[in-house]
Amino acid sequence: MRFRRLGFIASVVALSAASPALAQTRLIEINNERLIEVTGEGSVSAKPDFARVTVGVTTAGKDAREAMAANAKSVNALISLIKAEGVAEADIQTSSLAISPQFSNANSASSAPQTIIGYNVSDMVTVTARDISRLGALIDKAVGAGANAMYGISYGENDPSALLDKARPLAVADARRKAEIYASAGGAGAKIGRLMSLIEQPGASRVPIGRFASVQSAGAAPTPIEAGEDKLAVTITAQFELTQ
Repeated sequence: MRFRRLGFIASVVALSAASPALAQTRLIEINNERLIEVTGEGSVSAKPDFARVTVGVTTAGKDAREAMAANAKSVNALISLIKAEGVAEADIQTSSLAISPQFSNANSASSAPQTIIGYNVSDMVTVTARDISRLGALIDKAVGAGANAMYGISYGENDPSALLDKARPLAVADARRKAEIYASAGGAGAKIGRLMSLIEQPGASRVPIGRFASVQSAGAAPTPIEAGEDKLAVTITAQFELTQ
């Protein structure tokens, strides 16, 4: 938000994953008013509420129809397994479906014309696991059910806005602390007065802390999944009145 002496203007900036702005400090004089501008950062840590992973099946066939039929059979079995493990239908979403030809002499320097010798079909589904403690076992069972491709484990919180609201006052306090340090360092008895302007930087950082994940082949030890914590941060630019 931004506010000034003679009026009030509010501006809410949507937050997305991005690095916080570098700290900047400067003195400003407007209409005989002396201001000091600083940046402040506040952050909170939280355990993720859910995890997302994309799993799927890649199959090959002599023709496109054969490859598609084999792939559909495997993916249907995979989705049935995921649902049987307690994942809600709303938390299972097809994220990609691709069919591509296989060519003869694909890796050859030969000048002979290439011909299609088969097709690959890949069907991927993104699964949201609300119980992260069961994610490793779910991945193992998915591999056992035919999944042969997986990528993109990510984590999130059910209410990130509420967490960021806790970080915002910390960002203001951090900005005031910096402003007071600079004012006192000037040696002229300057003090920090009213908060004259505040802008929240577009973008909130999300930093994983102590996170680990690995996938092992079926039949090996259970796949270890450690969600760790997310650090959600807010960065602001604030102007404070500088008084004597």
